[in-house]
Amino acid sequence: MLPILPRQMLWKNKHSMDEFFKLDRINEAFYEVFVTLRNEPFAVQADEVKVFNEVYYQITRMVYDYPMPSDLPKYVSDIKANMGWNYSAELVMSMAYFLISLIDKHERPFNKFFTKAINEKFFGCLYWKPFKHRFEQLKKEKRHIKYSFKPSPVDVSWFKDKYIHWNEITRDYDLMCIEHVINLWSDVEDRREVAILINDSISYYTTKRNAADLAHLRHFMEIYMIAAENAPIWKCAEDSPWDENEKLKERIKEIENEKTALLGRISELEAENTRLNSLLEKKKRNGAARKFTLVEIVNYCKGCVAWEDVKSIVAMLNKLLRRIATDEDSDLVDSIESEFINRRYGNTNIANQTVIPSVGNYYNKVDTVENKFPSLPPMDDPDKMIE
Repeated sequence: MLPILPRQMLWKNKHSMDEFFKLDRINEAFYEVFVTLRNEPFAVQADEVKVFNEVYYQITRMVYDYPMPSDLPKYVSDIKANMGWNYSAELVMSMAYFLISLIDKHERPFNKFFTKAINEKFFGCLYWKPFKHRFEQLKKEKRHIKYSFKPSPVDVSWFKDKYIHWNEITRDYDLMCIEHVINLWSDVEDRREVAILINDSISYYTTKRNAADLAHLRHFMEIYMIAAENAPIWKCAEDSPWDENEKLKERIKEIENEKTALLGRISELEAENTRLNSLLEKKKRNGAARKFTLVEIVNYCKGCVAWEDVKSIVAMLNKLLRRIATDEDSDLVDSIESEFINRRYGNTNIANQTVIPSVGNYYNKVDTVENKFPSLPPMDDPDKMIE
């Protein structure tokens, strides 16, 4: 059984493209394609470092979780929540698919049913063909990704001043899960620090274990709290006043962190209470009781003239609907983006006005892109790329 790892335990964000180039030279080839997507008809405005971070996080998560096809909607929803809008999910998944296709399958087996599901859902999107063309070039050159996509957690210091639900991450302090989490860090001192954080949290959660199991858990944690490998376990007969003072300082800091977290939780509950009370006031149509349906918000966005006026609303909807959206909800939000894409290249009604783009200009743009990325023969087997 694997622990439930948050993003910070799977991927440590890079801060520049140079870091990605050092990570694996294949990234240079994919970056060259990404730069061309700044032009029409792609018009990608997202920051390249943010996109590559998202791609590498999602692939690391896929390698770690070994997901099934039914898990694909969760990945798509997570990307849209992290990046903001639907086209980002298409972009990230297109890049991820062809990077996965360059992994040596003998060294790192991958769930081919999941990658097939990615192919079936995204092969017709706008960003698929450019990366497919580059993938074919790299495949002919017999180039593969050397990066392992193993979990790359952030510094342990990040976790020290955060309220972390270690019981959820370790599945109620399952010993195998605890060991797995601790071993995410290669440095011995880092492992010791993580073990201390987990051990300190045991007192604050009610576990399903009996006294004997809890004692065994405590003993297991002590093994990982040794300062260095193979160092003798020793302890002074009596703590010095200085040691006792330091322990008190640490305890005060822990209590302050707990207090901050609890105050935040109280604020969340108060806000939820206010929301529920407003729902009970059915007769009111003003103030906190006023509600707008998703359809009303979507129609408002479609009635706007410029994408700049609505993109922040779309990003908000994608974030609020993460993990709770139905297929119908997602399609509604995605239709806003489709509306503005269609306005660029097709007839669209905007506030009772018909917008007709220049047909000649549009075909010139399409011709330019197809000349840059020539079409490839269709594949009979969607899973052919990753064999």
